Amino acid sequence: MIESQRIHRSRMSVVGEKGSFVICLSILLSLGLWMLWQPFDAGYADYRRTILQTLLIYWKDPTWQHGALAPLVAGWLVWRQRGVLNEMTVKGSIWGLVLLIGSGLFYYAGYKANSFYLGAASVQIFLAGAVIWILGWKQAKLLTFPWLILLFSWPLLFLEETIAFHLRLVMVKATSAVLNGVGVATFNDGTALLSAASNGKGAGDLFRLDIDAPCSGMRSLFALMMVSALFAYFRQKSLGSRLFLFFCSIPIAVVANLVRLLVLVFATMLFGQEFAVGDQEREVSTFHFLSGVVVFVVALVILQGVSNMMDWLQKKRGKE
Repeated sequence: MIESQRIHRSRMSVVGEKGSFVICLSILLSLGLWMLWQPFDAGYADYRRTILQTLLIYWKDPTWQHGALAPLVAGWLVWRQRGVLNEMTVKGSIWGLVLLIGSGLFYYAGYKANSFYLGAASVQIFLAGAVIWILGWKQAKLLTFPWLILLFSWPLLFLEETIAFHLRLVMVKATSAVLNGVGVATFNDGTALLSAASNGKGAGDLFRLDIDAPCSGMRSLFALMMVSALFAYFRQKSLGSRLFLFFCSIPIAVVANLVRLLVLVFATMLFGQEFAVGDQEREVSTFHFLSGVVVFVVALVILQGVSNMMDWLQKKRGKE
């Protein structure tokens, strides 16, 4: 009798495992069909592309190249938690199925409205729903950060015209103020920085720097936000501290880009416009390209400094 019960339980376990496998496989196939096979949005083209095809096009843009790394980083973060996930009790929730159905509605609405962003939302909701339905809320909570990192995969093109323009104005005013503050007479013409006429030299003879969209800091802002999210996740323990350090990335990106522009200006004054910035034949010089590294170096140094300051303040409060 006892032996038959064991055999029955064993068979039920195998059936349950097979059922879970079939569900997981079905969900993965559904996601694959959504992203790889089913044409979704056309954008400004004459034909619809799959979500993945659209992503691959956008990821070629330097502003959104970091998005190609987001799925890999998210996958690595999940892989790091594999031991904890294996030890957790699987207790799926029907609410996950509700989210899966909701993601299908988002996908359909995005298809009918030709909206890439609704498609992106459907994929994110789909992944969250799959985890909750198959594994449970505890596993979903554990995997929240990788899920959030995956959000950086999606390019937010509608922000380019708004944020980039305002960033250009901020960078022009800030760079001009710093240069004038250190004794380098500067004025701005629109979004261009020019040296003022002095000592027999005309306006713009010493340097002229056009701060266009790439120099606004837009390219580094979202990439730096993704890096700072990872930095905050591993450097800080509490949610409040992590959020504070993450949002510090926005002013830090502005400061880091300001340093880059100052480097370009002084390099132009010392070595000439062609060396520092480039010319009409070669739009961007090698020095101009490499100066982009300065943004991340300066930003990471500042992030580390802010994190150390937060640790010091927390220790000081603990002693009090």
